[in-house]
Amino acid sequence: MAGSTRDGGSDDGESMKISNRKVVMDEKIYVAVTKRDLESKSSLVWAIQNTGGREFCIVYVHQPVHISIPGARFDEHKLRRYRKKKKRALNNLDKYLHICRQMQVSAETIYIEMDSIEEGILQLISQHGIKKLVMGAAADRHYSMKMRDLQSKKAIYIRREAPDTCHIWFPCNGYLIFTREARRREILYLEGTSSSYLSQSKITKGTERVPSSSMAKDDVGNQVALIEAERAKRETLFEASKREEAEKSAIDAIKRAKDSENRYLNELKRRKETEKALKEAKEQLEKMRSESESRIAESSMVIRELQGDHCVLMEVLRRLGDEREELKIKLRKVSKLKSKREGEEVSPSRDPELPQYFLCPITQDVMEDPQVAADGFTYEGEAIRCWLDSGHETSPMTNKRLIHTSLVPNLSLRSAIQEWLQDSSSWTIEPVPPFVKDLIKKSLRTLIVLSLAVFGELLQRSTVKGIVQMISDNRAKKFIMGAAAYKHYSPKMEKLRSRKAILVSQYASAACHIHFICKGHPIHTRFKPESSFP
Repeated sequence: MAGSTRDGGSDDGESMKISNRKVVMDEKIYVAVTKRDLESKSSLVWAIQNTGGREFCIVYVHQPVHISIPGARFDEHKLRRYRKKKKRALNNLDKYLHICRQMQVSAETIYIEMDSIEEGILQLISQHGIKKLVMGAAADRHYSMKMRDLQSKKAIYIRREAPDTCHIWFPCNGYLIFTREARRREILYLEGTSSSYLSQSKITKGTERVPSSSMAKDDVGNQVALIEAERAKRETLFEASKREEAEKSAIDAIKRAKDSENRYLNELKRRKETEKALKEAKEQLEKMRSESESRIAESSMVIRELQGDHCVLMEVLRRLGDEREELKIKLRKVSKLKSKREGEEVSPSRDPELPQYFLCPITQDVMEDPQVAADGFTYEGEAIRCWLDSGHETSPMTNKRLIHTSLVPNLSLRSAIQEWLQDSSSWTIEPVPPFVKDLIKKSLRTLIVLSLAVFGELLQRSTVKGIVQMISDNRAKKFIMGAAAYKHYSPKMEKLRSRKAILVSQYASAACHIHFICKGHPIHTRFKPESSFP
């Protein structure tokens, strides 16, 4: 029996070596699939056709839906959604099993639930001692002929964190993209121990009586212990890395919390500054509102006073109109008496009336030095020269541009005027009676007051055109108006500050002399007209 045992020991060592290799070659192949409907079909078909395995295990890690926090009621909607997704995942696994049956290979499924798919695959590798794994390098829709490396973040993580003893293929769309070779420490160690055992048994063939089978069992037990120790070491490293990642996450969370707190403080500070600015703006707005209300009240009071003054002026104007009509009647009577007396004393062959063309269009006086301008009209020489010297290049009568500024003496008109003056000097007119003079003065005072009343009414309307029209309709020779508002007056004031005064000075009739005053002081006098109203 001992001989047979020794002979059998050699046979047993050789058979152990063969059986170990067979176990390595016939290890179960695990294929990781995704949750989408048959998205990993190409990876499963590639594994069946190229790995040479006959037993396969389809691995699926499902990410569960967080239904509710502890202590709270379950959300029925989320629960139904969770069940629906789980049922869909199980149906997807059944489809993969059906593909394996069609390709005549045996297969089983592993279904687990974890928050992280990568951590779930690593846990399955550690728990089941997976030696061969097939996992997609990327989704099939991302495949290209130039693809030489992993594109999926999950695949990159598994390649980096998976145990060294696990052999992993990474295909995509039926093409192998990358292979991570396993380090077969256990198998090499088993082969080394079995060969050393055979050589030792040949040397001590005649002296030792210990069965080779018991020695092989001890070696296998030691090897199993080494494997368990290596696995425990990997798990410890894995837990340490997880703890380190958790610490990093906690530090990042604390940093984010501090940043959020700083942002909150800054936002609170900006909010206080905004509230302060808003409060100041409201106070200023209230102040402006109170000032506006006081100004509106003052304006209303002024308007009421002006309306009262306007009514008084209209009443005075009505009375003056009545008096004017009476004066006109008296003047007609005086004129009839004067014409009657003149008719009795003046020769019938003489014409006492002054011809209109003897008067200068600018000064409205009898011309002493008549000069003809380029527009064909005759003016007093001094008046037309002042007009041209002040920079005007237009006609005082037509307001059109003059062809030239040269003047031509009107000798025939000058002779006619001198002859008329000589004839007029021989006329004898009785002095005007005193009551006529008083009547004329009263009439003039009435006309001045009337002009002022009309002017006040036009100012109420605030229309320059009305003032100019009034001067033209009444043929006013002299006119007085303000140069500016009293608040704009200063001792150095020399020019017109009111836009109305400037426009009246520009467009009023050429025959009207206008005096502009402000606060009782004469500011400007328009002796020579500037332009005619368009």
